[in-house]
Amino acid sequence: MTWIDETKTLNHPQTSFDSTTFEKDSFFGHLRSLYAETVLQTQLDQLKKQGSYDAFDLKWRDVYNVRRLEGGKTRQDGIPPSLFWESDVGKWIEAVCYFLSSEDTKDTPQAATYKQAMDHIIDLIVKAQQDDGYLNIYFTAVDPTGKFRNLRDMHEMYNAGHLLEASLAHYRYSGSRKFLDVMIKNVDCFINHFGPNKDQKHGYPGHPELELAILRLYALTGEKKHLDFGTYLLEARGVKREDQGGMSYFEYEGRERGLEPLPTTMDLKCPETYNQSHASLHEQDTILGHSVRAFYLITAAADLGGKFYDDAHRLWTDAVDRKMYVTGGFGSEPRWEGFSEFPYHLPVSIKEGGCYAETCASIAAMMTSERLLYRNLSGKVRDTMELCLYNAVLGGGDLQGKAFSYENRLATWGDESAKRADWFEVCCCPPNLSRTLGMLGGYTWRADVDSSAKKISVIVYLYMSCTRVIDLPNGRATIKMQSGMPWKGETSWEMDAPEGWTWEITVPKPNYAANFQIKPAGQAGPEGFLTFSAGHSSRASSTMDLPVRVLASHPLTGQDTLTVSRGPIVYIAEDFDNDKIEASHSHFEGVGLTEDAKFETRELDIQGQSMVAIAATSGVRALVDDSDELYREVNGSTPARKWKSVDSELVYVPWFARANRGGRGHVRVSMKRACE
Repeated sequence: MTWIDETKTLNHPQTSFDSTTFEKDSFFGHLRSLYAETVLQTQLDQLKKQGSYDAFDLKWRDVYNVRRLEGGKTRQDGIPPSLFWESDVGKWIEAVCYFLSSEDTKDTPQAATYKQAMDHIIDLIVKAQQDDGYLNIYFTAVDPTGKFRNLRDMHEMYNAGHLLEASLAHYRYSGSRKFLDVMIKNVDCFINHFGPNKDQKHGYPGHPELELAILRLYALTGEKKHLDFGTYLLEARGVKREDQGGMSYFEYEGRERGLEPLPTTMDLKCPETYNQSHASLHEQDTILGHSVRAFYLITAAADLGGKFYDDAHRLWTDAVDRKMYVTGGFGSEPRWEGFSEFPYHLPVSIKEGGCYAETCASIAAMMTSERLLYRNLSGKVRDTMELCLYNAVLGGGDLQGKAFSYENRLATWGDESAKRADWFEVCCCPPNLSRTLGMLGGYTWRADVDSSAKKISVIVYLYMSCTRVIDLPNGRATIKMQSGMPWKGETSWEMDAPEGWTWEITVPKPNYAANFQIKPAGQAGPEGFLTFSAGHSSRASSTMDLPVRVLASHPLTGQDTLTVSRGPIVYIAEDFDNDKIEASHSHFEGVGLTEDAKFETRELDIQGQSMVAIAATSGVRALVDDSDELYREVNGSTPARKWKSVDSELVYVPWFARANRGGRGHVRVSMKRACE
């Protein structure tokens, strides 16, 4: 088999990341070292403790009795925690391959440990595969009669998608086809059973993921059957067929099982919206259901392109314009870990009726944004990808590499704390975070080479300190970017290519930038970007001010609040810095800011990471609660709210750095707007 060079096709972050080396002492250089040296080891230890590390040995484990399935039938008390184990170890393997393929992290002291663990898991996977290519722990060791009976809920395709992505990463890292061949055989098993033909079931994943993995496999193999299957999975979703009694596939297979409903924890008017199967993707006008599923689905759609790109862009726009938290978080409904059925419904705490903002959802939003950017440059899409990365995504892990967050509420309440957990029964978020940081170079920029014109085009997505090597027909070129972001707005580039070559560099002008300047002068490019040209050996620089910004919520959210931000960073107040205020106003409820509040920036170090804190030195207010009446009359002389000045400043730290220094873990992002 002759495989095409995937770096010359769709240029996925998963295949372009290893051309970039991060500066060790930079913001992300420091974080990547933390993940390579500590976080991956923490996660390996937890996977061993959980049981998923060895689970491909297919031996019985007591945990399999927890919500045990029979015949793949959905239980009303939820699904087994072990049902996702393949995906957890798959994402960990994928992350390891990315870090060990990168120049700045490949020599981590734990490299040998990671390699040994990875080889152990892969050896078990090879032995666990059935002759027909079927591969699944639960439906081999626990419930073999449930095989392919419940695609809606049982994650056979989802798990396979993550294992396939892991095998692609392993092949790129090691050059060995051992793992990849197993997964290609597994894909063939799915292709044999599912598709549009009369002798096939017309199913598709309940949890999207296999779609995007299959398209990445096609980028490597160039085999039409892989493209066709990926296209089929997107085309078939939610379509009602005559040969299924006018039902969609999940309705049809449910009738064969007895049509058990979703678990009782969910309360959807239309249950099919949970997994985006309520209509064809082309007919979905608003983004609904489980947030991670939705974004994985439209990531694949954006990757496939054509009319599917339009679907992805339409649903991404709905999510960002009407259903995104100020931190780049998604999912206001804890009941189904997803989007509200209503636009602008964005409660920030349990007390207000929701807020989930799963870490994986913001990672998935980054994935969709990157695929949209690849097809069509947009400053809005780029800004959103950056917002998610610096806030909702990075905030999913602590700064010691030992704890993680699954849900990320913007305010705490009652006995709730923002402190992260060591691990989770369903642990999708921690390894997802690791693989994202592992392939970060692929999110940073892209490069294209025009050999006939001897021109190298580089599009910068994110300002970071790193160097990229670009292969040319007869040599190499390098571009080095040094940036003070996210704390300082100065960035410089050094480009070096063989004589006779030229550069075309496109850089973003973020929506938060003030006094943006670039040398040499750039020409207006796509919305939100500037482009400049340079000779084969050249330098360039840009500067921008990063003022403190105060953001107001859309009126229809019902959140009359103000949020503090600077650059791409969203800020949060926590009791550690504001004990006096928080002690008298628990969880900062009733604390307000005036629109003309004054701020100071200060240098801060949290767990060895340098950052900028912000203090509101004036304009801090507190509600005056001088009446027990639930409703009160107001008029010209009696305002609806009474405010008093607070004699303390209000200190904010970056959202991602919250809950890293002790304290009660009481936090709040947005304060009430104080009107005087």
